[in-house]
Amino acid sequence: MVIYGAAPPDVIRPPILVAGFLALAAVASSSACSRSNATAGFWFDRDAFILPSEALAQLGGPLTAPEIVTIDRIARAEIERAFAGLRITLTSKHDAFWRVTVLATVRNKGPIPSAGQSIALGPLGGDGSVGFGILALHAIRYAPKGASRHEVIEAIGRGVGRAAVHEFAHQIAGTADSDADENSYEFGRSDRASQYYGELHWTTALPVLRQKLGPQQ
Repeated sequence: MVIYGAAPPDVIRPPILVAGFLALAAVASSSACSRSNATAGFWFDRDAFILPSEALAQLGGPLTAPEIVTIDRIARAEIERAFAGLRITLTSKHDAFWRVTVLATVRNKGPIPSAGQSIALGPLGGDGSVGFGILALHAIRYAPKGASRHEVIEAIGRGVGRAAVHEFAHQIAGTADSDADENSYEFGRSDRASQYYGELHWTTALPVLRQKLGPQQ
């Protein structure tokens, strides 16, 4: 088992190799993911949309129901776009092979929220989460001057979806964070403008993803 996590302020920690992986590998033949059942589960926790007080003040009030729908839609679209052309199915099912849950707050052994974390289980899939509150705050802080509330809401959706893509990459490809390209999915920090208002692309993880998932048919 490999544990990945971003420590505030999104500081990268090296993978921690856990001895239990050997035991898990022993049952790989019965539980390994094949390309035909490669599924990525993504969903929002019931309390995920509770914003921290700073975000509430800067945004001008809590999220409305239509805004929540917009964030969910855009986040899923970002995940679909990132994995386009690869044989993987995005779903809301909690029993998917790889899973990312959006929580209000994610913490890694500390009081300060983190953008996300993942546990890569190799042939048994993976499980991870991203923190809605800290991602929303970054989207607000990096908003261009004069940006409307709707534009910020859309940016929150992009930020959440791209954070989920980053965690899925850890689980699927087993890749480490890379700070070589600030506009890449592999970049180790969500505290950047392009996470919310720019365009992201793959770098080091893409060859491994292609090898493990295969092309979409």
